[in-house]
Amino acid sequence: MPLPATVIRRFQAVPPNPRETDFYGPYNKLLSYLFPPDSAFTVVPPQDLVDSSRLDFAVYHKTSLVFGLEVKTPTDLMYISSRKLADVHMRELLIDFGEECPIPTLHAVSAMGTRLCFYQLDTTNVAAEIVPRWIPQNSTRVIDTAPAERWDCDILDANGEQRLRAVVDEIKEACMNIPNA
Repeated sequence: MPLPATVIRRFQAVPPNPRETDFYGPYNKLLSYLFPPDSAFTVVPPQDLVDSSRLDFAVYHKTSLVFGLEVKTPTDLMYISSRKLADVHMRELLIDFGEECPIPTLHAVSAMGTRLCFYQLDTTNVAAEIVPRWIPQNSTRVIDTAPAERWDCDILDANGEQRLRAVVDEIKEACMNIPNA
């Protein structure tokens, strides 16, 4: 099922040389559509988070974090250092919130404009690796630790929408299996 026209129009209204905050409205609308307010989920936008530097959007099932989304500008995708910072930040978030996540997999998305990179952590395994796998840096050579190809789909394309919906469906299904959900 395609995204509603209201969500697509909100993304299309982003100016040509956007700031990160220009994407907050579109992603808030998208997440509120995927996790409706009349459900057990709550989408918490950046200005409402206690420490907004930690996470741009948090989705809670009741009181537990089950999904996170970080937003950067489309220009950040062009720079190795910007992608590296985004990648490290996503990994830190998964590590910090994974222990408290009540479902088997904690999902998160790094968005650079409308391009998406999907992350996940198996919360049932203390030795689990974060997906996508970490690429170690080297102190003497330039290594692209977060290749641009990881942001391999666009939320406004059918493939990107499908991938995000699959993650959301997995989260919703897992939350139905939480005791006392």
